Amino acid sequence: MSGATEREKGTPTEERGLLEARFEEQERELRLQNYRRGSIIAAGAIFLGALMDVVAFRNSTDPDLEGVVTRLFILRLGCVMGLIFVGLLLRHARSRAGQRILGHMIAVLCMVTIQWMLVETGGGESPYYAGLNLVMVGAVLLLRWSCSDGVINSLLCIGGYLGVAFWTGTSMENISIALFFLFVTAAFACLGLFFYNRLRFAEFCLREEVVTQQRELAENHRKLQELDETKTRFFANISHELRTPLTLILAPIEKMLTLNAVRNDVQLGEMVRGLEENGMRLLRLINDLLDLVRLDSGEMPVRPELFKPFTFIDGLGRNLQPVAERKGIKLQWQATCSKEEEVYLDRDCLEKVVLNLVVNAIKFTPARGEVCLTVGINGGTLSLEVTDNGVGMREDQVNSAFERFWQADTSAAKKHRGVGIGLALVKSLIESMEGTVEIHSEYGKGTTFMISVPLLLRPPTPVTISEDEEDPLTELHGRARIEGALGNKETGSPSPLDPVARPRAGADSSARQELVLIAEDERGLRDFLKGEMEEMGCGVIEARDGLEAWELARQFQPQLVILDYMMPEMDGITVTHRLRQNDLTSQVPILLVTAAADEAPRIHALEAGVTDFLTKPFTTAELRLRIRNLLDRQKHQRELGIINQELRVAVEERDVALNEIKENEARLLQAETLSSLGRMSAGIVHEVNNPMNYVKTALHALRMHSDDVAEQERADFEETIADAEEGVNRVIRIVSDLRSFTKGEVAMKEELVLRDIVENARRFLSGDLAGIQFEVDVPGGHRVSGNANQLCQVLVNIVQNSAQALEGWAEQGERPRVEVSSEILDEDTICIRVRDNGPGIESGDLDHIFAPFFTKRDVGEGMGLGLSICHRILESHDGRIEAESEPGHCTQFSIFLPRPCYGDPENEEAHYVGAVYQSDPYDSERKGPGEESVDGPDQNLEEGSGVQPELCPDPIQLEEASKK
Repeated sequence: MSGATEREKGTPTEERGLLEARFEEQERELRLQNYRRGSIIAAGAIFLGALMDVVAFRNSTDPDLEGVVTRLFILRLGCVMGLIFVGLLLRHARSRAGQRILGHMIAVLCMVTIQWMLVETGGGESPYYAGLNLVMVGAVLLLRWSCSDGVINSLLCIGGYLGVAFWTGTSMENISIALFFLFVTAAFACLGLFFYNRLRFAEFCLREEVVTQQRELAENHRKLQELDETKTRFFANISHELRTPLTLILAPIEKMLTLNAVRNDVQLGEMVRGLEENGMRLLRLINDLLDLVRLDSGEMPVRPELFKPFTFIDGLGRNLQPVAERKGIKLQWQATCSKEEEVYLDRDCLEKVVLNLVVNAIKFTPARGEVCLTVGINGGTLSLEVTDNGVGMREDQVNSAFERFWQADTSAAKKHRGVGIGLALVKSLIESMEGTVEIHSEYGKGTTFMISVPLLLRPPTPVTISEDEEDPLTELHGRARIEGALGNKETGSPSPLDPVARPRAGADSSARQELVLIAEDERGLRDFLKGEMEEMGCGVIEARDGLEAWELARQFQPQLVILDYMMPEMDGITVTHRLRQNDLTSQVPILLVTAAADEAPRIHALEAGVTDFLTKPFTTAELRLRIRNLLDRQKHQRELGIINQELRVAVEERDVALNEIKENEARLLQAETLSSLGRMSAGIVHEVNNPMNYVKTALHALRMHSDDVAEQERADFEETIADAEEGVNRVIRIVSDLRSFTKGEVAMKEELVLRDIVENARRFLSGDLAGIQFEVDVPGGHRVSGNANQLCQVLVNIVQNSAQALEGWAEQGERPRVEVSSEILDEDTICIRVRDNGPGIESGDLDHIFAPFFTKRDVGEGMGLGLSICHRILESHDGRIEAESEPGHCTQFSIFLPRPCYGDPENEEAHYVGAVYQSDPYDSERKGPGEESVDGPDQNLEEGSGVQPELCPDPIQLEEASKK
């Protein structure tokens, strides 16, 4: 019901209107019939109610009992007469309104009769009110009213009952129960009519749809029959039309094979035999199609004749044996009947059956397999059995084996060709002789076909051969059945092909040196393509299937690949996919040979990467033109590739030259800048350093007189002196860094003990390293070649940067740590690593940290010369510096320096003992706790430069002189 309702709701408005009109017309006829039946049923029920009256009033004490029963009987009789009269009127009613009124008259007569009975039997309290319920329910079941008619009928029943109660003076309390049941019955009746009408309409819609579909199916069936008849006539006509010219082609070819010119010319003989072989294949296929058409149309009657089964099976076996031997298969045949025993059957049909079954068994049996053919006579039946140990069939394939045009493998990479009519023809031929055919197959082990054909009664007169059977072309068609069975596909176990065939002598030299891969499973077509390529001067690689083509293409990397669309193991599209995905063969042009004329295979081939198509059948001119175009394009692509490579090399060389020019420009600009800075720094050293020393001395003297300041002002006085000293020290450090950066002199180098340099740097930075764990892992025997002061400054700058980076940094609660270690990389190089567990350096800043004046610190905290000075010092020492960082975790600087060349290893220790760190005599330590020297560690860089700064007298000596 729900499905019908959904179908009803889904009907379009216009169609629903038409359906409703047809439904109403149908209902009108049914309703009229039900009105007639309802009048008769109602009359019978009213009349039989008289018996109920007698029973109901049998024990009544009413003195007027007999009068009541009589009056009730008269009422019933009048109602029956009225119902009969209405029924007679319904037979002649034609209008829809008249029929509706008469239908309502049936219910009204019953209602009026029952209501009068209520008056006669006690008014509203009379049990006869139940008759009104029967009227409402009976109308629903018998009269097929609409919902509106049901509502009208229910209102009349309830209204009449209330009228009777009012007329007889019955109180509402006494009729409440009866009134409740009347209302409930009315509600059920109306709802039942509503849903019942919907259900009837839904069923009507379904029936209409079924009728419509049946008409459409009948029409489609008729059209299919016409198409099938047209197809049958077409196949019959086309087969006849093809057989005639094909026969006229094969006959001259057969005659040509007997000519001496053909016999003496090997190449010409192969071409003529190829023509005959393919012609036989085509003739066999046409004959099979024509036989199927004849069987369908009933135009292939059974033509029995007397023959000996032993001779019959022996002849077929001998004819088929060469076909089996070509594939390396052992064919056996035997007859269980005597040599002289004869049967009366259609020999031609049996021959077609045996040929199809044996050829099919040979096709699906691998090399070194066996096929067995057995024939025998059992009572009145000829039994035929063909057994092989080939690939077999699965259970689902066995059920479909005899379907027309069905094939177990329908992919383009299937190993066995065919159109799927062989077994269908076998079944049709056997059934035309009222025989049976069965298949028993096990996948991977083999298949057995068992045929049983009932023998026919021998005729009383000798059998004569019909004129058609004596046609001299019959022998040609018989040869086509056998020789065209397997065609010229590869048979037997594969023999190794000559992978590369040389061009023929005298071939066109324009395409010489080009290597072409031909992948084709049809031997004849492959030989033809090979001959054409050799005549064009190309080397040829042959492949029997897609997998072999893929392997040979990777091995030889040909300049052109010709692929058949349908090949065993791997079809042409799959091979194209693999060739395009391989770097060695991704650019080779691919020519796809296909018999498909529709667009879908071409689109798939283009998506896979096929370069061009060659549609069967094709001419030699078209083949050569496409091959030549593809080879020329491949040649031009190679030439363009070489030119592109040369251009790429030239562009790279140009880029290298431009980069060198830019680097030289940068060096010249930097040299000019440094030269200017050098000249400026010389003045700064002279003009700034000496006043700063005087200021430093004056500040020291002022600090010595702090006791003379009043107690309440001493703290401010000392704080002011400390701020002034800090500013002076900062100016001195900036001047010292600038002087070191701009120095161009080469420092004196010597052999140094690396651990001494690290220890000197640690002493210089003892104040900066307060609170930092400083770890040194430098073996005492590690030595370097360089200037002690400059290498010490390098370590001081790097360790000082680490200490500044660790200020306020505590990653995961670790203690701030700086590690200095060394490692000998080889006999010429030693590596010094400075590592801290600070916040690290952002990856974008690593490329700029060694540039002059690059800094991420706030203004006043540094000029960005420290690492640049280190970079220049290490370059002057034939070394280098590298930085690695993991932001948020650590930073590591790696310093690579040359090792000294030692003479006698036994005197190595004494040699190192003599390498003492030399400091400037003016750079003696004069600092209190937490104070730096006047010039700091960078003052030592003046060693060996030939330029000594002009220093003021010792401030302590000045202080003592002033006291004196």
